[in-house]
Amino acid sequence: MKTLAYAGFAAALAFSAPAVAMEHTTVIEHPAGPITADYAGATRVEMKQVGTVAGAGRASSLRCQWSVSLSVERQAQVGANLQAKRSMLRNDVITGASPGWCSERGNGIDRVIEARRDDLRSAMMAMVAQDRAVILVEAEGAHARQRAG
Repeated sequence: MKTLAYAGFAAALAFSAPAVAMEHTTVIEHPAGPITADYAGATRVEMKQVGTVAGAGRASSLRCQWSVSLSVERQAQVGANLQAKRSMLRNDVITGASPGWCSERGNGIDRVIEARRDDLRSAMMAMVAQDRAVILVEAEGAHARQRAG
């Protein structure tokens, strides 16, 4: 009797990847005073089990598809009057697939993430660069309220 176990269901798992904490601080000159912005980045790995386990003598299509997302928290301070926080997220910074069960792939994925640390850092710095315009708008609003008040 042939026994086939199907794993074609879309079981999705998510966890935070260890040891990939990133930080960055920048100071932006502004008429209201220097703006200090502190950024903290963290990764999140999502895994999805796809394919099937085949019976003896047949090829299995079972694999784990995974992706790494990057979340960045920003705290900015303009002088003593304005503190601004913002959360940013970039999905699928790194993606990949491994044969077999996702539950057996955790350590291998961690090694890939560690090896691609520079890619994660580059993605974070791109988010920081895009955030500059948002910080300046927030600072302008605070500066305008100070002048009016």
